[in-house]
Amino acid sequence: MSTPADPAGDDLVIVPPPPPADAPAPPAETLTPIVLPAGAPTRSPVLLLAVAIAAAAGFIVNLAGLVGFPHNAPVEQIYALGISVDLLAIVVVCGLGALMSRRGYPLRAETPLTVVALAFAVGAALLWMVAGGIASVIQLFTAEGGRYMYASAGLFFGGAIWVLAVVFGAHGYRRGGTPRNNALAIAALALAGGLAGYAIFSSLTYGLGFTN
Repeated sequence: MSTPADPAGDDLVIVPPPPPADAPAPPAETLTPIVLPAGAPTRSPVLLLAVAIAAAAGFIVNLAGLVGFPHNAPVEQIYALGISVDLLAIVVVCGLGALMSRRGYPLRAETPLTVVALAFAVGAALLWMVAGGIASVIQLFTAEGGRYMYASAGLFFGGAIWVLAVVFGAHGYRRGGTPRNNALAIAALALAGGLAGYAIFSSLTYGLGFTN
């Protein structure tokens, strides 16, 4: 009579014995908290929030002026709508930045963002001047009273660079940063903000019928 062959050694499954009931539990992993260095440069949530609030106010005023635009001025309406979209983008990006920067992650005291921000602001200003911005200011003191198209054309066509100038300037500013870095950020914000403020002012005066 034949008997079945013994199973090969590789087919055997060895089950380890269960640990004793009184065996100690493995030690829990120790989490080391992250300690931020005191005085480390960080983004400024106050500045970011201020920029977001200013852009939101400008957005509201710009739309208020747009409501009064003549119906036979489609170009001016497109310019005002484009600038409103730009302002809304600044509200979102800087508002979220203000929330995120509350954690206070340490950053470098100087960042190239501020240099780029000022370069973009200067580029937007040059485009605004070429597109008739200076002429629109001069016309305010004449019988013609200024034209909204000239006041806003440069900002409309240069929307990307002036928005980035504001965003990079606000995000590039550092609490505890170098004076040079923060001066570049403030200069970019002031220049880009001045261009936006004039365009918003022109939208309101045009909507009220004070300018052409």
